[in-house]
Amino acid sequence: MPELPEVETVMRGLGKPTGTMIAPMVNGWTKELGARASKYDVNAAKKLLADAGYPQGFELTLDCPNDRYVNDEAICQAVTAMWTRIGVKTRLQTNPMSIHSAKIQKFDVSAYMLGWGVPTFDALYSLQSLTRSVGQGGDGNYNVGRYKNERMDYLVDRIKAETDAPVRARMLTEALQLSNDTVSHIPLHDQVIPWAMKKNVEMIHRADNRVDMRAVKVN
Repeated sequence: MPELPEVETVMRGLGKPTGTMIAPMVNGWTKELGARASKYDVNAAKKLLADAGYPQGFELTLDCPNDRYVNDEAICQAVTAMWTRIGVKTRLQTNPMSIHSAKIQKFDVSAYMLGWGVPTFDALYSLQSLTRSVGQGGDGNYNVGRYKNERMDYLVDRIKAETDAPVRARMLTEALQLSNDTVSHIPLHDQVIPWAMKKNVEMIHRADNRVDMRAVKVN
């Protein structure tokens, strides 16, 4: 995806392009993971389609929510236009999040947009839900693309039980890199949520977007 157009025209500065599925403050993130691996290249994308056996492209529907994320419908309109430009003729289907979520969990979609926060500030929360194959105790509970990779399953299971912090951090980073290398998902951006307050109010904008009244000062 082109970086400046989507940031300025679609997100109006309220999104930071990323190359991984977690935000910088989450355990397991690295600067290398967060960098976009490649830029939007129409000719290169068309060649990849041809190499994959689709020289004329193909058609699909992109399902998106229209009431959940900052500029969610506009984001999907931009993606639809860019995919269509390379030969993936894309129809856009938008719904309220209540309907959208039910559709993707019933596998009633071809491609979809989904945001994923990390309230634990640890990448296991994302990896276990989104990239671990379906199993017990929440494994793969939002792996609605049915992505399956034996190395990923091994890493997630090891991370759950690993008590050596440096070793665990390395495994988190390896799992996130594996997600990128195998394209389990296509990361778009870290959503930026602005807060506004009076000049006499001071508070900390937490990374999980929650208000901690203990950190609020009224002058």
